[in-house]
Amino acid sequence: MQRCADVPAHNEGNRDPSDFALTNKTLVCCFVCRLVKSRNQFSEMGCDNCKNLFGPSISFEDYTTPNFSGMISIMDPKTSWACKWLHLGKYVPGCYAMAVNDDVPEDLQDILENKGIKVRHG
Repeated sequence: MQRCADVPAHNEGNRDPSDFALTNKTLVCCFVCRLVKSRNQFSEMGCDNCKNLFGPSISFEDYTTPNFSGMISIMDPKTSWACKWLHLGKYVPGCYAMAVNDDVPEDLQDILENKGIKVRHG
């Protein structure tokens, strides 16, 4: 079975749709891959795509931001034209920000540059 990002309300079909508005206030996205999850999910599990980039000394708050625009849900990244267009084809299925509206913090930018990674803002 393919691994999926644990997104808010995932596998909870009987939840009240108005719960999303409350959950939405705690959503953040990863600066590197734009995966969207709640703060608690990033705190507990980190980023499903970027776990290997960040050592244990980096808190999720250092590589996430609540300042993003739009969201797209991805079911099958390898075959989706939208994933190819958004450069998300190598990531796990989940919800992704269309664009990040924040600048990457300098400390994170230094780490990424040392690893040869360029950040796409969307």
